[in-house]
Amino acid sequence: MTDVESIYKKLSHVISKEDFLQRVQRKMESMGGLCDEPMAAMLVANELGFSDVSRENVKIKDIKADSGPVNFIARVLSVFDAKEFTRNDGTIGRVGNLIVGDETGKIKLTLWDSMADLIKVGKIKVGQTLQISGYAKQGYSGVEVNVGNNGVITESEEEIDVVASSQKIKDVKDGMGDLNLIGKVLEVSEIRTFQRKDGSTGKVGSLLLGDATGTIRVTLWDEKTEFLNQIEYGDTVELINAYARENAFSQKVELQVGSRSIIRKSEKEIEYKEKFTPIADISADMNDVNVCGRVLDIGEIRTFEKRDGSTGRVGNLLIGDSTGKIRLTLWDEKTDFLDEIDFDETIEVLHAYSRENAFNQQVELNLGSRGIIQKSEKEIEYREKFTDIADIVPGESYSVQGKVSEIGELREFEREDGTESVVANLQLEDETGSIRITLWGEQAYVIEDLDIDSEIQIINAYAKYGLNEEIELSVGNRSRVIIL
Repeated sequence: MTDVESIYKKLSHVISKEDFLQRVQRKMESMGGLCDEPMAAMLVANELGFSDVSRENVKIKDIKADSGPVNFIARVLSVFDAKEFTRNDGTIGRVGNLIVGDETGKIKLTLWDSMADLIKVGKIKVGQTLQISGYAKQGYSGVEVNVGNNGVITESEEEIDVVASSQKIKDVKDGMGDLNLIGKVLEVSEIRTFQRKDGSTGKVGSLLLGDATGTIRVTLWDEKTEFLNQIEYGDTVELINAYARENAFSQKVELQVGSRSIIRKSEKEIEYKEKFTPIADISADMNDVNVCGRVLDIGEIRTFEKRDGSTGRVGNLLIGDSTGKIRLTLWDEKTDFLDEIDFDETIEVLHAYSRENAFNQQVELNLGSRGIIQKSEKEIEYREKFTDIADIVPGESYSVQGKVSEIGELREFEREDGTESVVANLQLEDETGSIRITLWGEQAYVIEDLDIDSEIQIINAYAKYGLNEEIELSVGNRSRVIIL
């Protein structure tokens, strides 16, 4: 039989212990010795509206829609705001919800009226362990337990381990709710403010998580965005009660973390390894591209005016691996990295996206606020692939090697925007043929260091039709000239 102390625990929030024991004593006296103290305690509990205090605790996995009155101990996982509503008779009611769990599962609690007020006054918090007495029924989203004025919710000192039912990223589908997931932080965005349709201001930010099965973007709303200031790349994060939704722009499924969700740091070790794409396999319009390559060229940082009137920054790198090379464009704060690196260093680029350059039809990588660029200790083999002059066709970029057979003069000219620049020409030949090279801007000054028969390499020059419809190579700020 349930002892007196256990019975009192289940209704301690409505009566003091002293008053309860006095009532138990009076009940025993009134029964003329026909009941012992535990029985008297149960009778007092019944008089107070708690009819099921003698019921044994069950595990959440055993609670069914037809279980009726149930007692169980569980830990609070989520607390949702209590709301008021008007009943059919015109009276005002209150309702609130919790998600609680034990080592066997999770379940939703619906609290009514005075029980819902426990949420409103902050007496129920995430992480608490509760002794719960309520009524099981089928709810809109599965079995739930309703706790009304005749139910019991009181804090328990019992240690409860919550079921570890985390999903893997690869298993997350659009429309899934009540998701638990643990992942490694791969990227943290800035927090943005926006105006809602009702005129109020909201906040939004995101992070990218990875586990052994893949990566997924997590969007945080309003007060949850403050968590982004507490984490950094490499941290482990646990999500509880998130929901999945497809992003209308990217058509990728993302996780949403709102007021009903929990997000927190975790000490768990997450197995995650970046999957790098060989440069030769990168095609236009790819997203979330990771590459590792050696720095072949570093461009200057330029500023420009955005459509909203703000100032932006852009800079370029040329990187290569054993399969090829590709131009990488860095935007805004990512351009700071250009001052930290040098030629032939190895870098990792994470979560970039590829686009075709409208001018030269070459596929290039772009890295914005959601991407990561960092130095790497990996050994990357890269050998420049030189094209025979006879094989050059217009509309492509090439690297060539040969001897200088002619050197033109350095000439000044005025650009369309009124600025002045310089241009020079030379003739380059190899065993297969000869081609005219036009050098623009700073590249033109290389002729001052050249002689006839100087051997040079020209990296990443663009082939086009020049004078007399002859093919020539254009060497601009995205090219390199190496004197051998």
